Amino acid sequence: MRKLWLGIIGLAAASTANAAVVTYTLSYNDDGTGTATPGVFAVYAQASPGDNGGIFATGVDLTGNIDFIGNTLPGYSFKKTTIPTNTKFAGFLAGFAADIAAGKVSGLQDLSKGADLLPVYGFGQDSGDLLTLKPSTHNAVTDVNGNGSTYAAKLLVAVGTVPAGTDIKTVKFDRASVDNKASVWDDRSGIENVIAQLVMVDVPPPAHSFTLDATGTKGTNQAVGGSIAVTGSNNKYSSEVDQLLNPSTDVGNAPIATINGEPGAIYVMAKLTGSAADIATLLGELTTDVDNTDSQFAALHGNYDGAFGAGGFNALFRFPNDAAAANRTINWDLSGSGVTVDQLAAVPEPATISLLGLGALGLLARRRRTA
Repeated sequence: MRKLWLGIIGLAAASTANAAVVTYTLSYNDDGTGTATPGVFAVYAQASPGDNGGIFATGVDLTGNIDFIGNTLPGYSFKKTTIPTNTKFAGFLAGFAADIAAGKVSGLQDLSKGADLLPVYGFGQDSGDLLTLKPSTHNAVTDVNGNGSTYAAKLLVAVGTVPAGTDIKTVKFDRASVDNKASVWDDRSGIENVIAQLVMVDVPPPAHSFTLDATGTKGTNQAVGGSIAVTGSNNKYSSEVDQLLNPSTDVGNAPIATINGEPGAIYVMAKLTGSAADIATLLGELTTDVDNTDSQFAALHGNYDGAFGAGGFNALFRFPNDAAAANRTINWDLSGSGVTVDQLAAVPEPATISLLGLGALGLLARRRRTA
């Protein structure tokens, strides 16, 4: 990588004192497609608009416990079938490399191809498709890098993973490394290129939440029939155990109908799905869950575990009862945690005492999961 970047600097114009800025973003729990995926990270590159012609060359050096890193930069060749040696090239075909052990990724547009190079302007500024550059006479098309021909304005440079159980946030840019570099086209004509100023940004995973609010603020309503039914009044309530829609989701909401504004707390019981380690990590992060030190913990398990099925519920949340609202909504955002919400029930304190024995459990579990 060090030798590679010496080569890139040699190709740059004499003046490197330019205003162009390339920003590298390290995005945690991101698989490069916008889907939150635990244990996966993505690296993006963006070039400042208006003062350059887009990214010409890129090099990234990461540190941390990385067990895979893949170079996602696009690169194509177009061959003129009647003259096999006449081939045009587009994309990051020179210095295309990914070093898992070193956490490094690189690529540049290959000036050594001379007149056969099809310069691609606008990388890191515009979305595009390398196939639009194919000469009409060159019909043998090869995806040299294996990454497809399309690219986004927020250029995806690399995607990587960490070993199971590893904190994704231990992966960082090695800010002391000379191999974090970027070069841009001077403008959108010709092949003059210059070294860009570099900015490196670590984007943490989104904060997870499990809250009780006046309305639905997260995702869409996941309650079968539109709400979690709660019957009773004056601190004598029983709650339906709602299995929610299928499939279980890590972002969503479920209105409660209905709990009045009596003093005390509202307890929300949840069956979470996911690995035991992921659930434990999530509950350690959330501030609204309670454990067996809570006065209602044992009673709630005693009265409701049977309605939740095998194992009972595995998360208990406690919220203040807002006297101003008669209807409330459970909201959750567990994006990227590996955990989803499978079943819910809600009762106000001390509603657990008012259950009419195990005979009520048939009513509590009456809802069935639907597609």
